[in-house]
Amino acid sequence: MATLERIKSFQYHASRRILNAWIKPTVLGCDLGALGLDPDDAICYVLPFRSIADLMVIDKACENSNLPRPVDGINNLDENRAIFFLGHPEGRLGRKTQRQQSERMQRLFEHQHSLDKDIQIVPVSLFWGHQPDQDKSIIKLILSENWTVTSRFKKLLAIIFHPSHILVQFNAPISIRRIIEGEDNHEKQVRKLLRVLRVHFNHQKQAIIGPDLSHRRTLINTIIASHDVQTIIETESGKDGSNSGDIEKKAIAYANEIVSNQSYRVIRSFHVLLKWLWNNLYDGIEVNHVDRVKQLAQSHEIIYIPCHRSHIDYLLLSYVLYHNGLTPPHIAAGKNLNLPVLGPLLRRAGAFFMRRSFQGDLLYKSVFDEYLHQMFIKGYSVEYFIEGGRSRTGRTLNPRTGMLNMTLSSFQKDSSIPICMMPVYFGYERVLESSTYKSELAGSDKKTESIFDMFKIFNAFKQSLGQVTVNFGEPLLLADYLDEELPNWRTMEEKSGISRVSYKLASELATRINSATAVKVVSLVAIAILCTPRQTIEEKHLLNQIDLLADLARALQYSDDYSVVSLPAEAILDAAIKITGLNRYQHTFGTTLSASGEQSVLLTYYRNNIAHLYALPSLIARFITGERETSLPEITIFCAGLFSFLKSEFMLRASIDDIANECQRIVEIFEQRKLLIVEEGIVRAGTYGSDEFASLHELAELIEPTLERFHIVIALLNKDETRSIRDLEADAAAVAQQLSAIYGINSPDFFERSLFSNFINCLKSEGLISISDGMVKRSDRFDDLTSATARTLDADVQHNVLQAIPS
Repeated sequence: MATLERIKSFQYHASRRILNAWIKPTVLGCDLGALGLDPDDAICYVLPFRSIADLMVIDKACENSNLPRPVDGINNLDENRAIFFLGHPEGRLGRKTQRQQSERMQRLFEHQHSLDKDIQIVPVSLFWGHQPDQDKSIIKLILSENWTVTSRFKKLLAIIFHPSHILVQFNAPISIRRIIEGEDNHEKQVRKLLRVLRVHFNHQKQAIIGPDLSHRRTLINTIIASHDVQTIIETESGKDGSNSGDIEKKAIAYANEIVSNQSYRVIRSFHVLLKWLWNNLYDGIEVNHVDRVKQLAQSHEIIYIPCHRSHIDYLLLSYVLYHNGLTPPHIAAGKNLNLPVLGPLLRRAGAFFMRRSFQGDLLYKSVFDEYLHQMFIKGYSVEYFIEGGRSRTGRTLNPRTGMLNMTLSSFQKDSSIPICMMPVYFGYERVLESSTYKSELAGSDKKTESIFDMFKIFNAFKQSLGQVTVNFGEPLLLADYLDEELPNWRTMEEKSGISRVSYKLASELATRINSATAVKVVSLVAIAILCTPRQTIEEKHLLNQIDLLADLARALQYSDDYSVVSLPAEAILDAAIKITGLNRYQHTFGTTLSASGEQSVLLTYYRNNIAHLYALPSLIARFITGERETSLPEITIFCAGLFSFLKSEFMLRASIDDIANECQRIVEIFEQRKLLIVEEGIVRAGTYGSDEFASLHELAELIEPTLERFHIVIALLNKDETRSIRDLEADAAAVAQQLSAIYGINSPDFFERSLFSNFINCLKSEGLISISDGMVKRSDRFDDLTSATARTLDADVQHNVLQAIPS
């Protein structure tokens, strides 16, 4: 008998050595610290199905990570193995599974009564190809993971053809003691553990491979047969001589234009390509807070809401999720990307295409609405950009509510699957489209995408693009949000309430995106240089300013989701020079750095990425440097008068109720950095001409363009109220553009019309203006705002604005 055991042991270890020499699995969570375990704990692993190959893989992973091995028994227990299985394969190929209660699992409950320490059950999931696939291809079903039991033959093929495409996920342990404490009956204890484990493995599989994907044609047929689409088909038939058959064919054509065709092979190919691309284009990808996504993906359908900086945003998020063992989302892409060659590839990577506007085509809207509804009720993860398009200025754009309205309407119809909305921030040190953005910022028209644009990416290999950061922000649970904002949302029939709450939801999501900002090297240097006269600065002072800005970003504690580069100031400056090509000049008395006019235009993009972090500190710095002496209450009152407009423009996280605490905290930070002096309640700037005064003065320059825009609108209204909203926006943008040209302001977003529109809308919502007979009218409180903005601007700036306003 002992000889037989030795033979089996030799066979096992020989087979394990051969298998693990060939395969290269990705192992996640295999760490004592990550699992919250102690080496002396009684640890037992559990797999959903009995498999010697699976056991060999996790045994090797445990050995590599110094975890107790599943084949070595359990500490202080009379068990020769530290593993049990929930099911056992049956049949020649092992394609069926018989669920049965493991005898070892039942004995663990008995062992627990005699132990002081907990027995920890660690669930482990293995995926031999970890993406969903379509039912139409037998070969692809064989070679990829899906919701059927993974057969022995399928594992063999995966081992042979895809040895590096194996995912092993160790998960948080389950305490036997806690189960016993919560239930007295032994049989119920066992059933509870089984139920917890089965739910866990189902949620894990949903998170890793996503839901089952049906045949694309079947999905399209489901869309066309839906009640809402059929109603529109009947309504449209008869118009222009068309019949219902013609309208239905048109609806099918729309569905084929929209619906994605996600392919496992293409996703896997993209992963290989993108891994090579990131390693050659960028100096790595920093990912923060992905664990919260992994946790929520097990119980929620996730809608990813990223900021939109570059065309590669789509690819970057899918790569990061796939690389961290999560299924890539289905992505809403503009129809302009449905180009030859590129379009079909993106569609197979999960993209579904949409038109910029649905107006005037009820049939297209109903087909798209139903497709999105089918995605949600089937549990697919989805990604869309609420900004509508890429930001050419570096700011997070004012959100649009089209996709949110469709999401809320779908969720109102069927909320059986909980939805989590996940804000995502992409932090680039240089975007691939930087040259295009530079020309557009300088006034060139936006160019239509072309298939030949794909080849322009090779030019980027000649440049340094730095590092990319992906920050996952604070998740928003949709049902909880609606319960608070619209308590009767489940039963209400009119859509006005849903449309109204979608505007507030859009603003909240945009704010959460901004709260997950990544403060990068180029952004810090951009702020420091653009706040100086003629964009020229002495190197030593620049290093001090970079250090100040980085420290200030950390000290502000803006949110729990943002990140700040951890390099010293010298390394930050060297990296920024390498990426942007700033000019460095050696002089007799030192070294200066300067940005050319063209470089300054591009630097505004990266300044705007993080300007919202410094908006309130800059306003406070401006007020203090403009006053000889002031006090914290005066600072608070002044900031409160302008805060609503800053919050609207910069999508700030704080509320007006927080303004007193925020002002006090910022003043304390300034005092700690010796930027100002506080004595007996009196606040004043440092000595004029000192380095500290210069630093505070330059920080104050950041907010000046915003205040000047406010003043332009205010001056226009004070001079002449007989303007419509549209004329007011146009005149304000024209005045700003004239000032920019006269005074050489290298910041094209200074005269961005949307910023004036946003300020005017905020004036209206705050009750400072009203519309009467189509014309704008000032309220009685308008003069207070006039005084507040004038108080922060130099007299010559106010004079220049008045001179630029036409009679």
